[in-house]
Amino acid sequence: MPITITSFTDEHVSAVTRFNARLTAGGMRSQFPTSPVPRWLPPAPGRTLYQEYFVGVDEDSVVRSAYILKHQDFIIKDRVVSIGDFQLPISEGAVNRAYVDLASQLLLDALRKSPLLYGLGMGGHHLAITRLFKAAGWLLFAVPFYFKVNHPTAFFRKTVFLRNSLAKRLLLDCAAVTGLGWVGIKTIQAMRDKQVRRKSSVTAERVDEFDAWADGLWENCKGDYPMIAVRDAEVLQILYPKEDPRFICLKIRENHTVIGWAVVLDTPMTAHKHFGSMRLGSLVDAMASPANASKVVSAATAHLEERGVDLIVSNQSHSAWCTACQRAGFFRGPSNFLFGGSRKLRKLLDSSSVPTDQIYVNRGDGDGPIHL
Repeated sequence: MPITITSFTDEHVSAVTRFNARLTAGGMRSQFPTSPVPRWLPPAPGRTLYQEYFVGVDEDSVVRSAYILKHQDFIIKDRVVSIGDFQLPISEGAVNRAYVDLASQLLLDALRKSPLLYGLGMGGHHLAITRLFKAAGWLLFAVPFYFKVNHPTAFFRKTVFLRNSLAKRLLLDCAAVTGLGWVGIKTIQAMRDKQVRRKSSVTAERVDEFDAWADGLWENCKGDYPMIAVRDAEVLQILYPKEDPRFICLKIRENHTVIGWAVVLDTPMTAHKHFGSMRLGSLVDAMASPANASKVVSAATAHLEERGVDLIVSNQSHSAWCTACQRAGFFRGPSNFLFGGSRKLRKLLDSSSVPTDQIYVNRGDGDGPIHL
């Protein structure tokens, strides 16, 4: 049965609702938005950062697939280019083998609309979307995952991603009861982050929004990164609006001079598949020169620690920010947060001599700080 991919409009709302119901009946948790106007990044005149929704419709006007395309400006070696982000590709093929080929059709459609295309997140190398990227010859790598324990007892008792066997659960319970785990973690983390905090007079001030000071920082820092999404004040106000109480925006100063910013979350989790019911702190996004990355990470981490979170997590791709996390006392854990770049994007990065460890992406890119 032929499928036509078209923009999601009001006439498709009821069909998308039924599409979601069939996915749920088949055991899928993912759902596609039922409004044709994106809540997060709606298109607006003159705006280069926005989302579009597309649906795959059969000849009987039944929706069988859908995806989101986010448009955003990036800088690649001093050149501003619009790059697409392939988000939430979902098809009835996940619950009905008759439609198994629809995922590749969605990807081809997105590539026609935005040849410089990437995907971020994805959930692991074993998933169908990742295998599809591999088959298409995409650049693919895991964005490193870092975590720092603030309350070891809660971490040992409540963390899910480590308590995946009886032996591990017994070991973690023993560490919590005896206090040996608390001593070990606190000692290792203190040894790592003491040097940064001792020699730096850095402060973190919570601000309502990003304005001219963020533009000045962006102009000073953007040339330090061979690939980075535009992070000027206008973009940051769209991504992290002051009306959204989740976002804790921090202006980082050293001796009264702004050296960076960070966006963090403080989220009480409930039966999360990885973090259980811990109070989770997240370093979602940040900006500074690579030379100041350690100071910014340390200041943002200290702010979350003072708020009393149990655990702090972050995904960082750029080598300077990976080092900054390690110097701030973070451990590196297994990552299922993957970056995939289309063949044309990969070719552009190769021709511009951009190594993968100099690409700057984190949780603030892609779908944003979902699941945190």
